[in-house]
Amino acid sequence: MQENKFDKNQLIGFGLMILLIIGYWYFTAPTPEKIKEVQKVENQVIEETKELDKKEEQIQQTDVSSNVPAQTFTLQNDKVLIELTNKGAQINKVELKEYKAYNHKTNDDDLPLYLFDGNNANFSLKINDREGRLIDLSKRTFSAKQEGNSVIFTTQENGGTIQYTYTLNGDYDLDFSVRSQGLNKISTDKIAQIDFEMNAISQEKGLAWEKRVTDIHYSLNGYKEKGYTRGNEVLDDDDKLDWVAFKQQFFTTILEPKVAFDNAVMSVEDDPKEDTKHSKTFTFNSKMNVNGELNESYTWHFFPLDFKMLKGYKKDFQHIIPFGWGIFGWINEWAILPTFLFMASWGLKYGWVIALLTIVVKLVTSPIMYKQYKQSAMMKVLKPDIEELNEKYKGKDNQMKRQQETMKLYRTAGVNPLAGCLPALLQIPIFYALFNFFPNVIDLRAKGFLWADDLTAYDSIVELPFHIPFYGGHVSLFALLYVVTMVIYFKFSGNMMQTPKQEGMPDMRIMMYIMPIFFIFFLNSYASGLSWYYFVSNAINIGLVLLIKNVLIDDEKIHAKIQQNKKNPKKRKKSKWQERLDQAMKQAQEQQKLKNQGK
Repeated sequence: MQENKFDKNQLIGFGLMILLIIGYWYFTAPTPEKIKEVQKVENQVIEETKELDKKEEQIQQTDVSSNVPAQTFTLQNDKVLIELTNKGAQINKVELKEYKAYNHKTNDDDLPLYLFDGNNANFSLKINDREGRLIDLSKRTFSAKQEGNSVIFTTQENGGTIQYTYTLNGDYDLDFSVRSQGLNKISTDKIAQIDFEMNAISQEKGLAWEKRVTDIHYSLNGYKEKGYTRGNEVLDDDDKLDWVAFKQQFFTTILEPKVAFDNAVMSVEDDPKEDTKHSKTFTFNSKMNVNGELNESYTWHFFPLDFKMLKGYKKDFQHIIPFGWGIFGWINEWAILPTFLFMASWGLKYGWVIALLTIVVKLVTSPIMYKQYKQSAMMKVLKPDIEELNEKYKGKDNQMKRQQETMKLYRTAGVNPLAGCLPALLQIPIFYALFNFFPNVIDLRAKGFLWADDLTAYDSIVELPFHIPFYGGHVSLFALLYVVTMVIYFKFSGNMMQTPKQEGMPDMRIMMYIMPIFFIFFLNSYASGLSWYYFVSNAINIGLVLLIKNVLIDDEKIHAKIQQNKKNPKKRKKSKWQERLDQAMKQAQEQQKLKNQGK
């Protein structure tokens, strides 16, 4: 048998390994400062754990009714179904029976419409007990009983009693009261905290638009002031909050106190994009003054945003609907909406109601449109004269003189260059009012027309396999039709309204090419009812342009009238605006002369 010999190379290897281990230990060993830092972090974690355990123990100690079994109670009528639970004496579910939510799986409105679904909202009343421990009533289990349209929840602590009472009152209203008896046995605090959090459930086809218009509205100081927020809002100490509305596109949850809230704080936060079930998260906080006992009353309103119904409450609830501020809101409230509802009462499909509304608007604005085109035709006749002046007074040095002579030509010919712009400006309030009307009138919600299944959301004829920035992942046919008619309208009206281009002035015809591109991106994901309105409006405009151009306006008569005006310039008196303009131009001309002399 061969004798085993000890290999010195192995000995060297083991030695090197031991040296490496010793070196690694020496160079990586923690310093005393590092050891203290780690111990500090560990002690902090231990303290936080103890604090959490203490709070949990406090909650368990205060929830003396945890052995009460879970119960639910239902209050309902033809409009709303409300489910209450004794776990926290909470509103568990709220279903609006007359409406359905959009189902993105079936592409139809076939889901129950819940404002509360058992998991998305929490109302809590918090108060410290006599030992300073926090009592959060939303974590307690109440004993409960139902009496007709009312449900009464009761909890006790140290011989004191707190009671919640819910009563269904009216179609969409739930009265809510908080009462105590022997509160001094529970707490000596003079302030209680109200907290409400709600994760708004998405109800609509157009998720992006729904999220955009989801916000908080409120009324202050006896309905004297109204406001809204899409972020954070902290009211001033002297503000009194009449009500707060957690608004979605077509539905809202309103909390209205009998005595106005003090020191209110509200916030709205976007939910993650990947969460398609919810749109935004609402939070609301306020203080409740405790004067011996709790004795507070509130009303929860669960409303569809029906303008006429909301206005009937006479508490400014109707202003939650974003019909526009100032004159734009007035046009929608006093003109567009009544006309729309009157036509809708005829039993027509809503698409045809929109078309009739378009015709009415065009009849009202047709005199303005005629005056605009007449002035444009007069400007077109003056084109050779303007070009002659541009050629005679070329260059920047003659810019002031060129403008003076141009204004003089307009005045002697009896042409007002602004007369064509002013009528267009008068139509802007109507345009903007309708822009706010169609996405926000609940009567159009889930109402289809032609290929559109909802006139308050976008229509789609093609779903793209990709998403185009600012455009979307679909193709709206109504938006395309509107853009096509816009191009045709610009073609006809551009030939008719073509005005002479002055040197140094921008060519406004460029807008004819920019606007269709802008609108194709803008309207693709907007309410199809608005695109349909704009399409019908442009089709009528094209007909009116042809009528005015070929029948109502005679270029030869206009030319003859202008020539007559040019021969009798003294008969035309300058307006105050023209006098001020001439004076300003003369002053500018004198300044230019002085500047040239200085050079």
